Amino acid sequence: MPKPRRTILFLKPPWLDEIAIGCGIGHWETLTVSLNHCASALSAIHLLKSRIIKSQQPMILLTGEKAFHSDINKLDNSVMAEVPAAMLLNAGHSRWQINHTAVRHLSSFYNNHRESTAARRRELFSSLEQDYYDFYTYVLDKFHLSIGDIDAIVPGNIDMPMLKRIADKLKFRGELFTEHISGYGHAYCSDILFNVSSLLERFDGKRILCVAMGMGITMSCILIEKNEINEVKHVNTTFGSE
Repeated sequence: MPKPRRTILFLKPPWLDEIAIGCGIGHWETLTVSLNHCASALSAIHLLKSRIIKSQQPMILLTGEKAFHSDINKLDNSVMAEVPAAMLLNAGHSRWQINHTAVRHLSSFYNNHRESTAARRRELFSSLEQDYYDFYTYVLDKFHLSIGDIDAIVPGNIDMPMLKRIADKLKFRGELFTEHISGYGHAYCSDILFNVSSLLERFDGKRILCVAMGMGITMSCILIEKNEINEVKHVNTTFGSE
């Protein structure tokens, strides 16, 4: 892992500087992580959670990096959303906390099997839905929960039919948050942060399971729970359109 370095901001205006100064933060370190595309945000939380919890220091997770850059965030030639999102972690008392994370990598999908025959590719990708379902059951078992304990599932904005089939197979009776798919499309690893920020505006449940699938194939998950005693630190989110 590369050594963290001081931040050099290219944002105009320097809004992150203003937020940091307002919160009494004189400087911070930055780490740029390229992980697994659409699952990168959740994978980053999984990767860094031990560090930020042990150090008791705040962390700002930024996603949608192209949308943050002043030279390219006005481009109109993308068929997918470019949603800049920020999640503030470990920065004080909060109503919500991230209690568990999980990551599973399916090495059989390496390089998308470009050299395989069409028949082999169809066979491989026909198993993906079962792999995705198995990941849900894996994380529920790891977190010592049943599907009935989950009040909402926040997925990445991809493959609506498969998401609904998996929810049906799990016998999930809570909310499957898909409100942004028709309006914004797929915003890469910003999907989860963007979706959670909207859900929390009117959510009255207790547990939110966030699951994303990125290239590789890598599946990443975090469990967000309401903090009834308001003592554990974690989650605020915000997002922008440019």
